[in-house]
Amino acid sequence: MIARTLAATALAFLTLTAAAPAPDVAHFPQASTLRLPNGVIITAQISSDAPIASAAVFVPAGLAQQNATNAGIAAITAAAVLRTPVDNGKSLTAAAQAAGGDVAYTVDPEATRFEIEAQTSALPQLLADLAKALAAPDPSQFAAARTEVAAAAKSDENNPAMVAYAMVRQVRYQGTGFAFPQGGRSTSLTRLTVADMQRFAASYQYGAGTVIALAGALQPGQIDAVGKSFASWPARSAPQPPSVTAEKRQHEIVAHRNIQVPWLAVGYAAPSQFSKDFPAMLVIQALLGRGGDVHAFSFGSGGSAETADYVGAYYQYEARPGSFLIFFNGGSGDIDAGLKQLEEGISRLRSQPLPEELVTRAKKLALGDYYLSVTSLSDAAWLLGRSATSPDGAGFEDALAARISSVSAADIQRVARQYLADETVAVVLPVSSGR
Repeated sequence: MIARTLAATALAFLTLTAAAPAPDVAHFPQASTLRLPNGVIITAQISSDAPIASAAVFVPAGLAQQNATNAGIAAITAAAVLRTPVDNGKSLTAAAQAAGGDVAYTVDPEATRFEIEAQTSALPQLLADLAKALAAPDPSQFAAARTEVAAAAKSDENNPAMVAYAMVRQVRYQGTGFAFPQGGRSTSLTRLTVADMQRFAASYQYGAGTVIALAGALQPGQIDAVGKSFASWPARSAPQPPSVTAEKRQHEIVAHRNIQVPWLAVGYAAPSQFSKDFPAMLVIQALLGRGGDVHAFSFGSGGSAETADYVGAYYQYEARPGSFLIFFNGGSGDIDAGLKQLEEGISRLRSQPLPEELVTRAKKLALGDYYLSVTSLSDAAWLLGRSATSPDGAGFEDALAARISSVSAADIQRVARQYLADETVAVVLPVSSGR
């Protein structure tokens, strides 16, 4: 996820060369939204471009709902759901593949999200199968699911960017389950049991807080069928995740034998996705992200070999509060010099108004990043589901584009002053003799 995000701004910058256009007020297909009596939200965007459809199902339990003793249970439960027999003994995954589709999961900060893409005619039954598997993940699949999650967690431990990201989260989200790694730790994974999985599965079965977003060549009857599959979920509201207690100016150093060069992540506070400051922070990300005019802030080496290689920026806006991270790879030069120039650039961003030309350029890039984030039906369903939970409802999709376009230099400076102040710095070092 981080690597994909870091690459996105470069693509947007190459494709946008004209002045920033006014966003199309109806860029996204019109959406219909239905709230079931139990609180489940069904939202859909109909498009007949191809005879396929995609669904994103958000259940209100993610990393933030875990704790130190059961870290990793969200991923294990989701992996077991995909393995649960649903159709003539087939697993949910096998049923989706037999219908010419696929199913996957992502554990977000405050939700577990299941994505299904298939022929339109097969989608209602697959979602009915998913609802059954969500309600009762197969206990016999627990061991295989835990092995799968442990392997993914081990892979993350070998990735210096993910290690640095996990270190920043551990500080900034202290006291919540989001402080722990995506797949938990080996110590917590080995302690988990089938009973833990069953308790976690029960913890996300809430009507209010569950969102099913549909995109593609759908008929009204198919949308109604999806609603019936989730109509029996309990009519209760999911609890709010615990509040965050973040330490400030915390520096972390880890000796990591699997890397050859140092890596560094600098984390700042940031507004979450439905904050009034979110559009301005997206423009700041465009300024500081790969492809943006970072050298306008004397940030980075500008091609010089003296400073570390700037990898890019990552904005975690689905967490509350959000986080904004900048990554360096120290293999190309002095990582301390890179950090110093970053701090100087952030200081200028906070203290000096930006030229209007640079603001226009940054807004153009931010709009491009936003529009290019939707390149598939799965992306469209994800964005629609996320929008459906906003105060604007599904209209958030188009409203956000208009808000990005209206960001001013004063907005950028105000948001930079408020959020880009108390940083958390995580350094991942290779093991060497004498260190």
